[in-house]
Amino acid sequence: MVRNVHIDLLRAFVTVVDLGSYTRAAEALGRTQPAVSLQIRRLEEILGARLLRFRGRALRLTDAGIALGPYARQMLRINDDIIGHFQNEALSGWIRVGLPSDFANDFLLDAVTSFAAAHGEVRVEVESRLSRDPRDRLATDELDLSVAIAAADGAPYLVRSWVAQPVWAVPEGHVFPQTEPLPLARHPDPCEYADRMFTALRRAGRSWRSVYVSSDVAGLQNAVAARLGVTALTGATLGPGMRIGGAEDGLPPLDPLRIGLFYKHARLSGAAHGMAQVLIGRLDRAAAAEAPRSGSLSAAN
Repeated sequence: MVRNVHIDLLRAFVTVVDLGSYTRAAEALGRTQPAVSLQIRRLEEILGARLLRFRGRALRLTDAGIALGPYARQMLRINDDIIGHFQNEALSGWIRVGLPSDFANDFLLDAVTSFAAAHGEVRVEVESRLSRDPRDRLATDELDLSVAIAAADGAPYLVRSWVAQPVWAVPEGHVFPQTEPLPLARHPDPCEYADRMFTALRRAGRSWRSVYVSSDVAGLQNAVAARLGVTALTGATLGPGMRIGGAEDGLPPLDPLRIGLFYKHARLSGAAHGMAQVLIGRLDRAAAAEAPRSGSLSAAN
């Protein structure tokens, strides 16, 4: 028996999650609060699982609700892409975009500026921060959409993701003795790249010490090029004076990470949706181009 999930039920669910309450979701959707509650119950009946619970006065996702989130957001994105394609409306307004400083944001910045140039009535404000910061600022509505690392401990507002393989960035023409603690250049805690370096080195039984800590990826690149230490980067952020390290340097493989596009469907304007389409297209093309390379980016969903 074929069973379908109506897009309006998924939109009600995502809107409740994005806005944090049934009342605010009802206002955004132009419905009554009981109507939205009924939609959520209908969705739970179809899926056979409880999706939302109250803890005190706070609304919380169940495990099933967390699992549904990425599927629901992908469905809504595809639906909105279809509508946007056929409406072909002129875009205008402000878009606040967060890009990670610890990922290759040069081609992402190019995508953002190209979009703004193609839509004269759109004004774009870009923030470049460590990957955790854009997700936090999106949650507080200080950003409209962001590209950031999708942490393993949960990824609210994740719409699409790509797998990125970090690499060891080491100085050209230099090898650090394996009999001594490995000098690391890294971002401040918490940092997904640093976590992967620590995990890999623990597995290999190799000791390390932090010699340089910086929030700026350029600072890490300079530290490696100056032979101060090694770090973990994506292949696209490997700069002059650096090479990819491996087993010959006593460096164990690093676990992959996910780069995600995040936004709240309930808060997204037509212009921001257009920007999201451009970022997805640029990241898809980067994934296709880098697939055979070390430190590659590949599509996850």
